[in-house]
Amino acid sequence: MAASSRPSLWPDLSAKLVARMLSAHAGIGVVLGALLYIVSLSGVLVVFHAEFARWEQPHITEVSAASPELAARAAQTLLDQASAAGEAPDRISVFMPTPDSPRLAGGYGDTYWFIDESAALGETIDHGFSEFLIDLHYYLHLPSTLGLIVVGLLGVMMLALVVSGFLAHPRVFKDAFRSHKPGNGQLSLADRHNRLSVWGAPFHIMIPLTGSALGLATLVALTLAQTQPGMDVTEMFDTVFGPGAVESAQAGPLPDIAQALRAVETDFEDAGLSPWIVQIENPGQDGQTLQILTAANQRLIFGEYLQFSPHGAFIGKTGLDDGAFGQQATASVYNLHFGNWGGVPVKLIYVVLGLALCVVCVSGVQLWLYKRARKKGPQPMLERSWIALVWGPPALMGLVLALDRLLGLTDALMPAVFWLGLVILTGLSVFVPSKALLSCGLKLGGAALILIGAVAHFLAYGVSGYQSPAAWGVFLGMLACALAMGANAMLSPTDRKAAKTETADTPVQA
Repeated sequence: MAASSRPSLWPDLSAKLVARMLSAHAGIGVVLGALLYIVSLSGVLVVFHAEFARWEQPHITEVSAASPELAARAAQTLLDQASAAGEAPDRISVFMPTPDSPRLAGGYGDTYWFIDESAALGETIDHGFSEFLIDLHYYLHLPSTLGLIVVGLLGVMMLALVVSGFLAHPRVFKDAFRSHKPGNGQLSLADRHNRLSVWGAPFHIMIPLTGSALGLATLVALTLAQTQPGMDVTEMFDTVFGPGAVESAQAGPLPDIAQALRAVETDFEDAGLSPWIVQIENPGQDGQTLQILTAANQRLIFGEYLQFSPHGAFIGKTGLDDGAFGQQATASVYNLHFGNWGGVPVKLIYVVLGLALCVVCVSGVQLWLYKRARKKGPQPMLERSWIALVWGPPALMGLVLALDRLLGLTDALMPAVFWLGLVILTGLSVFVPSKALLSCGLKLGGAALILIGAVAHFLAYGVSGYQSPAAWGVFLGMLACALAMGANAMLSPTDRKAAKTETADTPVQA
């Protein structure tokens, strides 16, 4: 094809530099492709983590607000519960109803309850499946600190892939608006990869950038803490998020929570702050303090910490909503990463863009497989392994869901089922005679498991038990995902054609 005579906006790069960038791009992508894909896929689901939590216990009565007096009584009920159990918790938390989670709840330690309109403790909160998804995305089910660092480094690698991908393809912007005829596997896949990469570029840069910031914050704090004698990680974070309430009371009655909440409603409503989490440190003991984390409506920051005296008088705030730019920027990273700043419409946009990012991750490795097969000959074992790594995770998420709903799978076993299952699937995939059969089987299996889990949950609670609109949304979303996976398996032209005419030297698109 003749070179275009029109000048390019992309800077001219030497062929040697382009070759090096292309080599680096492929190397990073192949090694980390599977983990990047799993983090991206789980991130799509975690966008709706609050809705998943409401779906898991859909029968809980939802309320739009709770009075300050009810919150105060709820805190006292929690303290009474701890005293009756012979416990002295370091902190009691009361979660006020919010648009994302319109339920009054509270607890201490590792146990939390829903709280009714009479301030009585109700059902224990059990969000096993949604916590499984959160831990997968945050930590890859590794120990928390290590997991955050690993996921943060994956964010850095994804950002490197985005940059090196653009540098390795000087015509990427032009190619983003080109289309080859259907049926040309590699060129069609390259079209898809290039289009989604360019069209979603702002999102593809913002997500790994904010993700790496969240993941590596602990590593940075650990490093900086070593440079300051006597300073630990907690104190490093206190420089941004504040040290908490400082005015304490002697052992006795709890601080005046009702008065503090009334002060929030009266004095901070114009600032767009609303009560979210009431925190009482050392409740009933010497040194007890009161702090309220408020949600910042229509803002990117996740909230603002307000400190109160034992009598409920406002004494100060951290400054996340109006402090230094660095503080406000840091407080905005979480919501920007997860889309918690514009309601359901923004979350749906994040889901679409997140799925596009998943396709970019998968298609990038798939393109490398095409090139490897052309240069070095067929790689059937590698190709089958990659198919298992692409369609295995959604299928195994469906398995975890089905086992949880049907057999009450314990929270501790969920990660083991997922990761051990992925290892087994990847190992067995090399023995499947047809790549198309493997792809189709995993899609249909995943669809069936998601459908079984969703229907089992619905039958357990019934129509009357689905009191939460979010529960209906998640249920219908699961049905849509199962149908989409099943339809993709049955109607995919690539799978049908490959099932009939598959050859050893033709990679099957995952």
